[in-house]
Amino acid sequence: MTVIGYREAGARAGTGAIACSACAAMVASAASAGLAGVGGSFGGAFGGGSEGGAANGGTPLRLTELRVDQQGTDSDEYFEISGTPGASLAGCWFVAIGDGASDPAGVVEMAINLGTWSLGANGCLVAHEATFGTVAFDGRTLQVHPDATNVTIGTGDSLNFENSDSITYLLVSGFAGTVGADLDTNNDGVLDLMPWTSVIDSVAFIRAGSKDPVYSEARLGPVDLTATGGMPPHGWRDAKGWHAGGYASWSEDTPGTSSVIPAPGAAVTMLAALAVGRARARGGQPPRTRTRGRYRA
Repeated sequence: MTVIGYREAGARAGTGAIACSACAAMVASAASAGLAGVGGSFGGAFGGGSEGGAANGGTPLRLTELRVDQQGTDSDEYFEISGTPGASLAGCWFVAIGDGASDPAGVVEMAINLGTWSLGANGCLVAHEATFGTVAFDGRTLQVHPDATNVTIGTGDSLNFENSDSITYLLVSGFAGTVGADLDTNNDGVLDLMPWTSVIDSVAFIRAGSKDPVYSEARLGPVDLTATGGMPPHGWRDAKGWHAGGYASWSEDTPGTSSVIPAPGAAVTMLAALAVGRARARGGQPPRTRTRGRYRA
């Protein structure tokens, strides 16, 4: 059986919102922006992956990959955070907002305190359920890159991401709320309560036909996939944004892949990155790139 899931990576250009006061090694200041949301606007509340950044050479914290569904039992769910290698996640939380039993919007479905951990040597952390790596597609199972921080959350199918409705995933600092709390009390798509210091990054996964509000400018889906009702089963991020992965395949899963994301204002562009890559190639050192699929040293 072949293990699949990680690949050495090079530059992943872009900017991102970060304002985690507890992550002092990564950021000295933060910028906020008013981002449009479904049914309303959020004045400086949400990091959608296109505004803000880190100072003093720090790399912005990013949500960079999520696996929320798969064919059969959802035993391999995980999320990936990328940033500066070794950076502490003290004060940071992973939060999911969706619906409740009788409330269609704004309900905190999940809140995971990440403060115990730091990013790995390659700038990544992967948090997954205890059953991660047990299912094979095409003879391959998932494995976290050895240089990433590898975190098991709870026991069994512990993450249990919802995939029957649209969901917003957030990386926040200073979370002081509770699971089950209703943050959009009148269900108009604008959060009435924001029990955190700031939003570092966010993305919403959209299911086909869902009218549930989401609370991020960055959105993925719906996709043309009957088996999931149009909900993206997997999402991964590169310089161009978020992309949907497969349902019964690990071909685009790369949990714990290293990444380099330049801070806002850095003199790094896609053209510059390509030029550097060509120069390295001419010198006998081909650039390492993030290519979805199997890891090869």
